[in-house]
Amino acid sequence: MTIEVTLQLSNGLVEDAQRLGHATSKDASTVLTEALEQLWPTLENFAEEAFFPAISGLEDNEVLQLATGKMQESQNARLGELQAADKAQGLSEPERYELLALLQVYQLGQLRKSEALAEAVTRGLLAPVAQ
Repeated sequence: MTIEVTLQLSNGLVEDAQRLGHATSKDASTVLTEALEQLWPTLENFAEEAFFPAISGLEDNEVLQLATGKMQESQNARLGELQAADKAQGLSEPERYELLALLQVYQLGQLRKSEALAEAVTRGLLAPVAQ
C-alpha cells in the first residue's frame, strides 16, 4: 500500500534527486522514495536514549536479541554494493552520502551490539569471550 504525501523540499534537494534520477533512469519522486526507504531504518539503529531505552533496562530476551543482531540484509547488501563501486570506479556525490549514512548505521549498530554483549555477560546470559 502506498500513500501520496506532499512535501516542500529545497530546490537543491529536488535538483539532486533529478540528477540522480537522470543517471539511474528514474524520476525524482522514485529517487526520493527509495532514499527514504533506505535511510529511514537508520532511525531504528540509533543508540541514543531518545530512540531506545538504556540496554540495562531491557528484558533478558531483548538484550540477547541486540547482542546477536545484525544489520538489515538490504542495508548490508547496499553497503557492499557501494563499497565495491567505490573501489571500482568511484561514487557520485549522492552515492557517497548514502555510503556514509550506511556506514554510520553499521557503526551505531555495532556499538549497540557491543553494549548488549557486555550486558548479557554481566547478567550471565552469555559466557565471556576467551581472549
